[in-house]
Amino acid sequence: MQATQRQPARSHVGVGSAHITKDGQWVRVDSSLQDLMGARTDEFFNTTFDDVFHILDPEQERADRGRLLKREILYYASRRKMVRKSGEPLPVRVVFHFPASWSGSRAPETIVATVQDLSELQAAEAALQEAETARHELARRLTNAQEKERTRIARELHDDIGQSLAILRIQMLRAGQPVSGMVGKRHPTIPQLCDNLKLLAEKVSLLSHQLHSSELEYLGLSVAVQSHCREFSRQYKIPVECSCNDIPEDLDSLLALSLLRIVQEALHNAAKHSKAKSIQVAVQGTPSELSLLIADDGIGFDPEEAKLAAGLGLISMRERVHLAGGEFQITSRPGEGTCIAARVPLTAQIVSSAAK
Repeated sequence: MQATQRQPARSHVGVGSAHITKDGQWVRVDSSLQDLMGARTDEFFNTTFDDVFHILDPEQERADRGRLLKREILYYASRRKMVRKSGEPLPVRVVFHFPASWSGSRAPETIVATVQDLSELQAAEAALQEAETARHELARRLTNAQEKERTRIARELHDDIGQSLAILRIQMLRAGQPVSGMVGKRHPTIPQLCDNLKLLAEKVSLLSHQLHSSELEYLGLSVAVQSHCREFSRQYKIPVECSCNDIPEDLDSLLALSLLRIVQEALHNAAKHSKAKSIQVAVQGTPSELSLLIADDGIGFDPEEAKLAAGLGLISMRERVHLAGGEFQITSRPGEGTCIAARVPLTAQIVSSAAK
């Protein structure tokens, strides 16, 4: 092999080239390809190009090489793999073509092989495939969750509220009248029925509020968060310290809804799993971002183990923040409580993207 004079060492740029004969013998190798391969020119004397850059599809390679040599095509590309001297595998894309100086009047003596490092591209493709798989899984789980929620609401409307209304109607028809066969016993009076109706109205109001927060729509995020914390504390008997400061009045409605849902989901998880005795919720605004903190003093958990079987609640919280261009973090240890922190930028560009 005719080796050119060694040029000064250059940093790895991911692309190099070599001149080879038609049967793959080395003629010339540039320094970029040597950097890419992690070897010197004199280490290739007893090898061919195909020995170093292994062919993945021999049949296609033969067909493309034949067409190139017959001048039917000007170039062709081939995905190959090599193993660096260090033992590191390297996926590459090789483009074969004739030298620029070739006039076409006579058969070229060499072929130029331009080699491109595909390791970063393959890593990006793998990450993209993983993200796509995660999105499909999330979509499936969200669909199942929606159907379960609809089933729960339908059951609650039919079995609880519907039955309560039917019983209330019968009781109203018999209000104050003696109970048949029971001397001195009378059906509930109108005031008693009014109390029953009040309880029923509260159930309807709670169900409606779970589906849509009118407080968020008309009074803003601060009021909605504080109201939900009060309702949660009253229902689960867990003290909640809530503070909301400097929240913009013109906050994007979808961004506000996302933050409220995160608070609701975090409190729900705390009530279900943490055995917490107290919870802290804080929403703090600055000119550039909103920060959210939900911390409890419960039993905690191992976040690394939770990643292996993350529930839909944790996934939805993380996705809501990421869609808004923000950062999401869960800090917890067994026996040391849990802290959920989120930061969302308030730039017009980020808010607009979150609203889509």
